[in-house]
Amino acid sequence: MVGGGERGGALPLSTKNRAEDLFESLGLDITTAIRLFLKQAINQRCIPFDIVPPQREFSDSTLAAIEEAKGLARNPKAKRYSSAKELLEDCK
Repeated sequence: MVGGGERGGALPLSTKNRAEDLFESLGLDITTAIRLFLKQAINQRCIPFDIVPPQREFSDSTLAAIEEAKGLARNPKAKRYSSAKELLEDCK
């Protein structure tokens, strides 16, 4: 689907241009970047990065809480729960 204006194929042209600028600054072209993404997805058998909403949608306190949660998730000494019920019991 090739059209004029803002769209190039199924991807908005502005998105494609921003991605090309980013990848160029990293020494990659868009084809190589896509190839890297696909190979990593296959190797890891998942999306090879966290999918999060744009940060501008969150308050500073929410962003701080997200970072704290990420730190706890990476900390092998942090307490783990096997169920929500167990977590709630521990909060009493």
